[in-house]
Amino acid sequence: MSLGIGFYLFWSRAFDFEGKSNRKEFWLGVLSNAIIMVILLALLIISLTCLEKTITAFSIAMMLIFGLFCLIELIPSISLIIRRMHDIGKSGFYIWVLFIPIFGLIWYFYLVTRPSNFYS
Repeated sequence: MSLGIGFYLFWSRAFDFEGKSNRKEFWLGVLSNAIIMVILLALLIISLTCLEKTITAFSIAMMLIFGLFCLIELIPSISLIIRRMHDIGKSGFYIWVLFIPIFGLIWYFYLVTRPSNFYS
């Protein structure tokens, strides 16, 4: 599986909350979208700091694009996390672990790195 396939699976299974996602599918989906987020964030920072002393139309456009991408990516990210929890034999409600300060992030990282419980 390549990065492009991981990106495709992330978006094509955006509303699939019932299936399973193995570690490779999970991390390739996360990585492909993280690359896009870093690029958009870099463009936003450049537009706000390097172009001019005032906020330009490009800066406003980058703020909107970055914000929209974050909002659009929210549901597919939630479904990917839920599918990953299903793959390790946990309930999708384990996504709430992310809301526990500090310890929750460590526990979440432990959960998503566990091997699959299903060998199909």
